[in-house]
Amino acid sequence: MSTSPEPREHEFPNLRTAAAKLGSRRDPSLDELRELLCHDCDFWHDEHEDDLECSCFRILRMIVARGVLSPAELSAVLGPDEPAGER
Repeated sequence: MSTSPEPREHEFPNLRTAAAKLGSRRDPSLDELRELLCHDCDFWHDEHEDDLECSCFRILRMIVARGVLSPAELSAVLGPDEPAGER
């Protein structure tokens, strides 16, 4: 039995939106990566300084930059999107 909860698709709306815009691109800009990876984080605030990065961001940025996963594939990890009526 796993002690970690399964991700719920509706918990990452910004990731899904950004991933849909970026698709399979493997060269997103730093701002696009922040939109993809940071905007659903409880610790993210738009007024963050540009050079502030958490370890999770750095790891996921390397995963995308090295072509291990595209933004679309990262979104697919969450599973299919829930129908709007079930949110």
